[in-house]
Amino acid sequence: MEVQETQNLAVVLDGNITQQQFNHWKYKYKKIVKLSVEDDDGTTLYAYFRKPSIDIRSAVLQASKVDEFKALEVLFKNCYLGGDTEIEQDDDLRLNITTSFSDHIQPKPVKVEIL
Repeated sequence: MEVQETQNLAVVLDGNITQQQFNHWKYKYKKIVKLSVEDDDGTTLYAYFRKPSIDIRSAVLQASKVDEFKALEVLFKNCYLGGDTEIEQDDDLRLNITTSFSDHIQPKPVKVEIL
């Protein structure tokens, strides 16, 4: 049984990360967001992000007052955990996937009732 568990940790997941790396992120950050995007060749690439803390959200908000692209870069640098290296190296892919992540983490609507 122990050998099987060790072998499972060496399994490579989407984005060329190991099961062990994913388990570590899951333990450390609790919630992991997996995003996918296709490159120009039609290859699906994957990226993993953690939920931003209030400090990261604050830094993103401050950066967005000056430059929205800079804000996305702050978000990427602070929340990106790993994935396919092409995403890190290609500005268009990084911008697309970070924009989608940003949209995903926007505040949820709240219902307010005055009683």
